[in-house]
Amino acid sequence: MSSILRLQECGWFAYNVPEPGPLEVAVWWASANASKLLPLVLAFLALWAPRQFPKIGAIFAALTTALNALPLVVPYTGPCGRTSGEWLVVACYALATVLLLRTRPGHRLPRARAAVWSVVVLLVLGRALARNYSSDGIVGCWAMLQGTWAQIQIHLDLAEALYGWVCVAAAGAVLAAHRSASLVGLVLLVPALFQPVAWLLSAASHDCSSAFALVAWPHLIAGALALLAARLPARGGPGTAPEPEPAQPHSP
Repeated sequence: MSSILRLQECGWFAYNVPEPGPLEVAVWWASANASKLLPLVLAFLALWAPRQFPKIGAIFAALTTALNALPLVVPYTGPCGRTSGEWLVVACYALATVLLLRTRPGHRLPRARAAVWSVVVLLVLGRALARNYSSDGIVGCWAMLQGTWAQIQIHLDLAEALYGWVCVAAAGAVLAAHRSASLVGLVLLVPALFQPVAWLLSAASHDCSSAFALVAWPHLIAGALALLAARLPARGGPGTAPEPEPAQPHSP
């Protein structure tokens, strides 16, 4: 979250830009990818293997904690100088590990709800991958916003670049058995509809084929599916009480 809220500019350099060493690249690459992978692992474990969710999830969370602790002692050299890891990030992953160890295994969700939430996560993930691996880092069509509207859009786009919306969708998948998961659908509507709403309220111009091109459709569909999933039958899931075993008849 701190990375999303903080925008840093280093200017132009008339000399060679400092570059990281091989060890720095390896350490920071491993920690970054572990952070991206953990929400996906937890989401699909919760949806399709809730009995293994606490144990396997805790193992992955502990591994992510260890990998994110390494940047504390191996700073990364970049254009803005040397950057160290953050204790708050490591503490959050450590807390997640403890909470997972204290979570009760649950029963499997109904297939329909698990399938819908899987689609939600994959839609948001696909949008994030498209944004990060596109040639110019832009997906879809943008309005020519200015001032505060432009700043908000930059933060929303940075959240997508850092897989923040993927984490939001994964949190909804973990909570899929609970009514609070529907709140994720409302949150995903923010990046989905921000561009057209900001365009209308600010009277900005755009070069899109139509105003519908301003909508982030993967997020919109994902948000709608998350809200729809709240109406599907639900039981079980991580952290829910196990169902009582049926009574066995006694033979005389």
